[in-house]
Amino acid sequence: MRKVNLVENRKYSLRSLLLIFSLIFIILFINGCARWPDGPDGGNGVEQKLLVIRVGINGKINTEDGHYYIVFDTKDDALTPPSEDIENWKEGYYYIRLDDMGFCFGQWSSSCQYDSIGNAYDKYFQVNIDLEYLGNPERIFMNIITTDNDDDDDETIIYDYINNSYDLTINDTYLSSYNNIVDDFPSDSAGGPNFDITRVTVNIY
Repeated sequence: MRKVNLVENRKYSLRSLLLIFSLIFIILFINGCARWPDGPDGGNGVEQKLLVIRVGINGKINTEDGHYYIVFDTKDDALTPPSEDIENWKEGYYYIRLDDMGFCFGQWSSSCQYDSIGNAYDKYFQVNIDLEYLGNPERIFMNIITTDNDDDDDETIIYDYINNSYDLTINDTYLSSYNNIVDDFPSDSAGGPNFDITRVTVNIY
């Protein structure tokens, strides 16, 4: 009788352990599925809006000889897009710079951080950024600019920019979806075709 009881007790203990491990596995699995990725193209569990901007170039992307900028003014009192002259940019503007090290994201008058928020191809580059990293604004003014590779703001040569940057304005980021295509004048870049902006496509998902 004692041997039978020992066997039954061991079977009961084994079943209990299996049940406990199964419950732990299920809890960990559910928590893992519920997590949201962190970073400019991720989130924190809140429904997110992703801003996707694609910039077409007449020639080929050339980060050895110049830089490509996207600059945003997301302040509540903003009335106009950022100037094409970098020396006139205001503190607090968000910007993305594509240079020979990759994509750098930050706020003007502060250091930017290199991050994997975009991809560069031969004739265009694209960035994907969570609106949370722009302060979740309702409205966004922006401009697209190409320059030489001089990091001194006072000496930077502007090659090209969107002639009517008002056309890039997003007046309501709370729309369920948003799509806008803005064409720029071709062959108007002082830096040649590699810095000549031809088309900007803006989407919010």
